[in-house]
Amino acid sequence: MFLTNEQIEYYKNFRHKLHQIPELAYNEKQTAKEVCKELDRLNIDYEYGLGKTGIVAWVKKGNSNKSIALRADLDALPIEEKSGVEYASKTKGVMHACGHDGHTTMLLAAAQYIKEKLEFNGTVYFIFQPAEEGGAGAKAMIEDGLFDKFKIDRIYGLHNRPTEPFGTFLIKEGGVMSAIDIFKIKIKGKSAHSSQPHNAINPILIASHIVLALKNISSQSLNPTSAHVISVAKISGGTTFNIIPQECDIEGSIRVLDKSSQEIIKSKVHEISKGIAKGLGGDVEVDYEHKYPITTNSDISYALKAIKSTVLAQNIITNFNPSMGSEDFSFFLEKVPGCYVWLGSKKEGKKMIPLHSQEYDFEDDLIEIGATYWINLVKEELS
Repeated sequence: MFLTNEQIEYYKNFRHKLHQIPELAYNEKQTAKEVCKELDRLNIDYEYGLGKTGIVAWVKKGNSNKSIALRADLDALPIEEKSGVEYASKTKGVMHACGHDGHTTMLLAAAQYIKEKLEFNGTVYFIFQPAEEGGAGAKAMIEDGLFDKFKIDRIYGLHNRPTEPFGTFLIKEGGVMSAIDIFKIKIKGKSAHSSQPHNAINPILIASHIVLALKNISSQSLNPTSAHVISVAKISGGTTFNIIPQECDIEGSIRVLDKSSQEIIKSKVHEISKGIAKGLGGDVEVDYEHKYPITTNSDISYALKAIKSTVLAQNIITNFNPSMGSEDFSFFLEKVPGCYVWLGSKKEGKKMIPLHSQEYDFEDDLIEIGATYWINLVKEELS
């Protein structure tokens, strides 16, 4: 481990400061200000404003043109905190329920050692990304010129995982998190009094048939071995019990781990919705969006070496099921090679609090392990 006891205590307190000022996607102004103050303290160069509130910092040593990027996320969630910690959120209805305050702190702690003590040859970029929680902040940074302004050969991400034992790393090649698509189906019918259904085209009835038919995609159109999730999460229509409404809306999400299944599902959502609506006398508009791509690890060699230098072999898991959750780090991995890993945070004897829970709080003792992994990764890549 590379941090002194004094530094560990400093960064724990810094994490607690961030935890009290959570901000939602693209509004991480105070959080970014605190990060920039730390970078100034460490005399590390940076640029603020990519992806609106994102930060890219860098440390260059030696004469090599090689470079890597390490990424942390900044944003919080629209959740009312009930963790009970003394440094709980001071913003009503917003909290760090996913550990991004910890990820940011880990990266800053690593940046201090990399700047002050580590000998390497090349450039390390530290990316503090906004809007990971559904806002596609990675995509926004790319569109703002991230890979045009900064030459990045490989990129790496890390996320805590409360379901896994403390200090355990999960890493493997290939798809590790699913793509997510979202759909909105607007059904247009004909309104009438509920006592006169023959004068109406009931969009709620049409919606009911569409919902049931969407679930048949899994059993009739896809290979049974293809991991996927088709979820209808919202149906809205009508104003009262005795009026058949004019319209009804359906919303949901699709999660897949292979692009062929993704295209089949997209096609079927359109086909089923339009076919059923037409057959029952209505009309339909389908809005289908590819939200996040599959998170695919293309190069794990250096990351795995760094993990082996950080923890014991029994704390490394390389065979696990991909997550059906999604992550906008996938946009980075579409542009350059890299790797996304999980770091377990569940301590023995303590209750497991999942991510996105009102009771969640990042495990402070992970800061040193995460920072050590980042430092070892730079050593492996740029030594």
